[in-house]
Amino acid sequence: MEQALKHLMELQKVDSQLVEIEGLKGDLPHQVSRLNRDIEEAEEFLGEQEEKLRVYQRERGIVEMDIRALEGKQKQYQSQLFEVKTNREYDAITHEIESAKVEKEKKETRLLELMEQEEASQKAIEVKGEEIERLKKQLEEKKADLKERLQKTEKEEATLRDRRGKILRNLDARLLANYERIRKAKNGLAVVPILRNACGGCFKTLPPQRILEIREMNHLRVCEVCGRMLVWDEAVSEKPE
Repeated sequence: MEQALKHLMELQKVDSQLVEIEGLKGDLPHQVSRLNRDIEEAEEFLGEQEEKLRVYQRERGIVEMDIRALEGKQKQYQSQLFEVKTNREYDAITHEIESAKVEKEKKETRLLELMEQEEASQKAIEVKGEEIERLKKQLEEKKADLKERLQKTEKEEATLRDRRGKILRNLDARLLANYERIRKAKNGLAVVPILRNACGGCFKTLPPQRILEIREMNHLRVCEVCGRMLVWDEAVSEKPE
């Protein structure tokens, strides 16, 4: 058991150093991830606006052709007015002219709506395009910062992970599972040494007899208050008076 506890001590030290390395990266990984998501969402919105603009432009082309056709009808009917011979024919042609006029006015109203929608979409595309450029610039800056920090810690992190792998091969699966469970629940700190006659995690003072038992390192002992694994580390622990 003593050897297993020493392996756990070493594993905790390695994991704590890895946490410190992650801390050196700061919030940069999260910022890079968030910027990537923001860019994806902005580009999706941009694509939707561009598609809307194409739809508006296609419809505007059709409406403009309809207006020209109605104008042609109006001119045709106007010329026919000079050729009518009866009041009935005159009324019929006048009705057609009025119908064409009403329909043309509807088309012109729709044309104005489409032009406003086009203008709004073009503005949205312009604004979103500028936003995407700004986000991409920020992303490149953050990625450069992150790369620089990773280069500084890459070798040390690789060494620590190699050490961690070797330690894991020497640990019982149940003991390791218990360690990981406590570490997850206790903010990354599962194994703590005795410090000044107290638990190195919650600093609860321990009776001398309990400290002597922990110092023997022949059984797994846990703190009755915080639940962390207690060990004796000759480098920092002190004998009870």
